[in-house]
Amino acid sequence: MDINIAFGATEDWLKFTRVTITSILLNARDEDMYTFYILCDKFSPATVQAFESLYAVGNCEFKFVRMNNSIFEGAIHDWLGVSSSYRLILSSVAKDIDKILYLDSDIIVNHNIAKLYKTDVSKYYLAGVEDKQSDKMKSRVGLNEKQTFINAGVQLFNLKEFRKNNLEKIIFEKLRASNYYTDQDVINDVCRDKILQLPLRYNLMPSNGYKSRRDEYEKAFLNPVVIHYAIKPWQNAEAPLKEYWFKYVDFLNKNIYNTGF
Repeated sequence: MDINIAFGATEDWLKFTRVTITSILLNARDEDMYTFYILCDKFSPATVQAFESLYAVGNCEFKFVRMNNSIFEGAIHDWLGVSSSYRLILSSVAKDIDKILYLDSDIIVNHNIAKLYKTDVSKYYLAGVEDKQSDKMKSRVGLNEKQTFINAGVQLFNLKEFRKNNLEKIIFEKLRASNYYTDQDVINDVCRDKILQLPLRYNLMPSNGYKSRRDEYEKAFLNPVVIHYAIKPWQNAEAPLKEYWFKYVDFLNKNIYNTGF
């Protein structure tokens, strides 16, 4: 199976992206082929070489997409910066495919991600995991209690539907007309009623914020598929589930190149 995954980051953050990709490849099936779209405003030769060294880890190819940040002028209002919003234009960037999984780079994939990628989103614009502060976030963009507000760190995009419904244009019109707190807000606003909610295990953020879903959280914590680090293990020695992060860092340091972590 061909699996397409996208990342958007500044060049200094791409060192974390490579750890995320390593975790994906080490848990992949031999028969699957991964194409990684790396979205950034610049790529040094050393950065490209570091990614290409990951060919030794698993079946993959890289598409380095140099972003023109000027297209986001007047549309970025949040503290995350321009690179976080690269995910908003995936239907233009990845023109030849109809489905792509977007992941933040502070993530570890602890199992084969193919099952998540195979999720049927044909009737939706995208799929994601409900944000731990969903109730608070919903009111910010005018969603009702039955609608889903997802965390944007893991999104399975139906690019075909994005193009069919011209969603990129709508998203940027709304961004330029409103002061959204983050690009996560505009995604949830524009895609309301067409978002498939995924199980918590596909975007587990170690936290006490899942009071209404405690049983599901505890099961996911014991055997997570996707770990999303709100507390960064490379910054905080007390970060929950940090052992998963350093498992893949150690692999890179011993087998591929010195990560510097």
